[in-house]
Amino acid sequence: MKTARSRRAISCGDDQDVPRGPERPYEIVAADLRRRIAAGEWQPDEALPTVAALADHYRVSKTTVTRTLRMLADEGLVRVVPRWGTFRA
Repeated sequence: MKTARSRRAISCGDDQDVPRGPERPYEIVAADLRRRIAAGEWQPDEALPTVAALADHYRVSKTTVTRTLRMLADEGLVRVVPRWGTFRA
């Protein structure tokens, strides 16, 4: 018999429920990218990894990464050049 899963849990590969925090995925990615930028991982005008590479790294969708990068661009931390890449501002 199946049991109902909580809306606040996500399923793992082994069918165990893992509690999910209140943060949205893009907020978690944004916070980590802000930390990495502040730590100097990328110099001004240096390219960040591609959207696909960031999505794989953070295990989120490309849409989530794109949303995050747009948010960081609005904050002035990165510069997004369509069809070219994302660069540290």
